[in-house]
Amino acid sequence: MPQCERIVYISRAAFAANNPSSAVEPEIGRILMQSRRNNPSRGLVGVLYYGDGHFFQVLEGERAAIDALLGTLLQDTRHGDLTVLSRHAIGQPSFAGWSMKYVPASDDVKKLLASFGQSRFDPYQFDDAQIGAMIALLQQRSAASEPAAAEAPSEPRRSISDDHEQAGRRARYALWISVIALLLSMISMMMAILIYRRGILP
Repeated sequence: MPQCERIVYISRAAFAANNPSSAVEPEIGRILMQSRRNNPSRGLVGVLYYGDGHFFQVLEGERAAIDALLGTLLQDTRHGDLTVLSRHAIGQPSFAGWSMKYVPASDDVKKLLASFGQSRFDPYQFDDAQIGAMIALLQQRSAASEPAAAEAPSEPRRSISDDHEQAGRRARYALWISVIALLLSMISMMMAILIYRRGILP
């Protein structure tokens, strides 16, 4: 079985925020929609934090899938200065339920930065302990329920297992409808036969 890896990378946004008052910056929304559409087929899961013009992303999956995505990310003009902070094997994914979890700027992150003696989010200044603390915070936030405002626009949060479960429900519903229709048809036939035998029909 291919080994699962975790990679942490950072980069600088190449775009300016267009709508600071929005829960999700429009360009980030597009990135999330693309990740949530493509990552399940790649077998990748992860979490994304964006703050003060910087991306902090954790990706988990098979080595080949991570390498392929890194190659794509290096060509993406929406960010630059991509730097891999850490990469190592893990026993199992920490973000298994998320094709791409998004954690917006929050009081928790601000408190973490304050403990580092920082007022702005600049992961290029992080040491190993700060990287570990940021990952732990993202894991904690991912374990909690995500507010609807943090979702990408028009992008429902669904996993592959959710899709399979919904498809199973629809199939069972269709089967029950078919069985009920068949029973009603048989009852109608039996009633017609009984009525005929009793001589009610000519």
